[in-house]
Amino acid sequence: MTAGNMDKKRGIYIHMPFCVKKCRYCAFLSFDAEGSPRKEYTDALEKEIKLRAALERENGTDRPIDTIYIGGGTPSVMDISSMSELIKTVKRSFTVDPDAEFTLEANPATLGRKDGVMLAKLQAYKFMGINRLSMGVQSMDNDRLHYLGRIHTAENVSRDMDIIRRKGFDNVNLDLMFSIPGETGDDALRDLEEILEFSPEHISCYSLQIEEGTPFGEMAAAGELTEVPDEEDRETYHRICRRLEAAGYEHYEISNFARKGDDPDAPSPYRSHHNGLYWNMDEYIGLGLGASGFINGVRYKNTSDLEEYFAALDEGRLPVAEEHRNSAFDNISEAVFTGLRRREGIRYEEAVTAYMEADDAERMEPASADDFRECFWDIFAEAREEARGYADRGLLIIDNEGLKLTEQGVDISNSIMSLFV
Repeated sequence: MTAGNMDKKRGIYIHMPFCVKKCRYCAFLSFDAEGSPRKEYTDALEKEIKLRAALERENGTDRPIDTIYIGGGTPSVMDISSMSELIKTVKRSFTVDPDAEFTLEANPATLGRKDGVMLAKLQAYKFMGINRLSMGVQSMDNDRLHYLGRIHTAENVSRDMDIIRRKGFDNVNLDLMFSIPGETGDDALRDLEEILEFSPEHISCYSLQIEEGTPFGEMAAAGELTEVPDEEDRETYHRICRRLEAAGYEHYEISNFARKGDDPDAPSPYRSHHNGLYWNMDEYIGLGLGASGFINGVRYKNTSDLEEYFAALDEGRLPVAEEHRNSAFDNISEAVFTGLRRREGIRYEEAVTAYMEADDAERMEPASADDFRECFWDIFAEAREEARGYADRGLLIIDNEGLKLTEQGVDISNSIMSLFV
């Protein structure tokens, strides 16, 4: 392990693939909780946690965990006893920083139908160490929620947020989806205004993507669904950005907004530290069905087949289906691609440092900002002229420190990012 890797932050992602009901737009790896082998799954997860931790110790790559994120699926459908045992296993197997950000994804109406049940569940979460909740609200309009296939109502969101606040959770993300077929930009802004009334510490905003293999994908193929035009989608996105910035939120990543802290000039303390691992080329251990990880320069992905997952762990094997050791170019390419998602962009120094951490990196010894800039453009010499073209059009800022997208550049971010892939 390189010295650079020793300095990197590290997190754990745990995938819970169970939902009350799969939404009409969802292409994530998930299936109905009813009748699914949830207990068998958490038992298998505990085996994977222990195997992965043992491998980390054997390889000398075990280091403190800064973030834990339990996603899905809908982790809040899991029973408390299974979740508690799972988290105990994580804490026994890894060294978890006492100040680690610990996020649980939850959907409204899955935390408990009765107030007392919900309060007890939230108390149990706090006892486990969970200190951040991420709620899939998507819309505050009941007709749109029904159209999306969501199981909750706007009234559920209001009631749940009231109880969440009463229980002392002070770091909550709410998801907002826009560009839903039949929805106008004004509709999306009304949803946003209702979400702002809850004063969430973090808001994630996404336009609806129609994916193959989903009910919406089938409807689109049959001509039964008309996607919102790109121009309208982009106009709504920028209106949302302006409104959130006016409301005191820091737009720190293309789709993510964090409420500013006491010092409005400092980075918000409510930024998602776990998602920052992905954007900063830090390391994360993926656990569970279909989960991905990035450890010591190796990207891996677990099997997405539940029976294969169970079989591997019954045999004492990690359920890894794919594995790839990053080359130097993989590292710098991924650093630029993910770094450009951040509003501050990517610095030449961090991109070149990622390059040099790979086993096959050319020997470089940059000592100054100018050296890092020259190294960067030596690697991406073929992309330089086209990048300058984007800069001339006001879509990309290129300076002595690095690169970042402009507000207009975000609209064609994938085209710009593809220069460096």
